[in-house]
Amino acid sequence: MAGPASGTTDLVPIEEVARRLRLRASAIRYYEQRGLLSPASRRAGRRWYGPAEIRRLGIIQHWQEAGRMSLEEIGDILAGPAANRQWAQVVGDRIEALNAQIEQMQAARGFLQHVLDLHPDAAPDGCKHYEALIQHPHHRHDHPA
Repeated sequence: MAGPASGTTDLVPIEEVARRLRLRASAIRYYEQRGLLSPASRRAGRRWYGPAEIRRLGIIQHWQEAGRMSLEEIGDILAGPAANRQWAQVVGDRIEALNAQIEQMQAARGFLQHVLDLHPDAAPDGCKHYEALIQHPHHRHDHPA
């Protein structure tokens, strides 16, 4: 694909980048507003991106999906050593948050498994185990699977 000027054949317009990465162009512009990315070039009011910018968009997308990271966290890491927090601290904080979410999801799975295993024909309303949890909510993670 031809770029916006001669010698820039590796540049791609924002619409094509959005299509390739399955993003909305508005999301790419929002990442720019957040300081996560800059276009390689602007010609006639259009944004054009090179391989480095497309790679950075791929990284942002991957960290959001696989790492379940916020744009603020991603921005802290991409900012490098000049950022207020070290990247290791950002990643460590994300790991702690994920551990808390995992614990909550395991508790939810345990509740549902209990219902399936021990109450297959009726709702668990009145179950002594859950009555105890309601009366003593700080013991919620101590129930049997």
